Amino acid sequence: MARGSDNERARTTRRDFIRNSAAAMAGTGLAIGLGGEAGICGEADPGRLRVGAAAVELEADDSMVIAGGIHSRYVTGQEGKLRAVAVVLQRPESAKVAIVACDVLMMTRDQLDPVVAEIEASCGIPASNVLINCTHTHHAPSTCRVHGYDRDAIFSQRVQRAIVKAVTEAAGNVADATFHFQLGEEKTVGMNSRLLMSDGSIHWIGPYTDAVRPTGPMDPDLPVLAFRDPAGAMRALLFNHSTHTIGAVSGNVRSPAFYGLAAQELEREHGGIVGFLEGAAGSTHRLEVEPAEAMKRIKQAVLDALALSQPLTVHRLASIKRP
Repeated sequence: MARGSDNERARTTRRDFIRNSAAAMAGTGLAIGLGGEAGICGEADPGRLRVGAAAVELEADDSMVIAGGIHSRYVTGQEGKLRAVAVVLQRPESAKVAIVACDVLMMTRDQLDPVVAEIEASCGIPASNVLINCTHTHHAPSTCRVHGYDRDAIFSQRVQRAIVKAVTEAAGNVADATFHFQLGEEKTVGMNSRLLMSDGSIHWIGPYTDAVRPTGPMDPDLPVLAFRDPAGAMRALLFNHSTHTIGAVSGNVRSPAFYGLAAQELEREHGGIVGFLEGAAGSTHRLEVEPAEAMKRIKQAVLDALALSQPLTVHRLASIKRP
């Protein structure tokens, strides 16, 4: 009972922190916050927020090695789009902030530092204000050396160019917007996959019918950040969740996986640009839910949170970046 109370207290504290900050999204050593507290005396046009968004497709083909497995593999065909999604935020008399999501497994600083430098030079967005998050899909061409195969050089260059293009387009279409936030929850898609087995071993892969219990927690939180134009139409929507992005609905194809497919369905149905930001998935995997069902559950969880989202006045934009 005490443990449950402690867990609920911790979750409530975290919910309050995220709500008061209005957003806390982390990736590549950067956290960006949208301050929702009371305005600063004498500040020009308090609460005004301008938002731009864009999505650029990442071109890929069947000749490219797919990242995410121990061994190299190739697939035929694709479902959905692999994309770089950018949302740019601006407040009066402050520097712009860019949040980018890329449908790739991961990227390293040697690839991203030149991209951030180009964004700073061409868009005037400080490097410290650029967050680039890889959605961690295991169904896109390789952009890094993982095991016995290297990055695909052509695809990696396309991703770099797409990030710059998405941010440039988003920065070029900023317009007045309102910010809406809700901390949602989805706790059925993922589970802690580091399971204690009956013989005392730890499950990694394969059958787990004799599992005793998970060896750790999973994070069900699903923050939803919506940006609407003055008429109420969606300009951009970002959501964050923390399960490994493994699971193409159509099988052995390139795919943004269930998270990215959910984002693209939401975009088609509700307008604007919709992006998914991967959280600290760690040992959290989709073990017991089929990809198509996972996509439906994530989509519904986002919609449930969106229905409860509240408008928040943004008085400041801030970022903290690890050197």
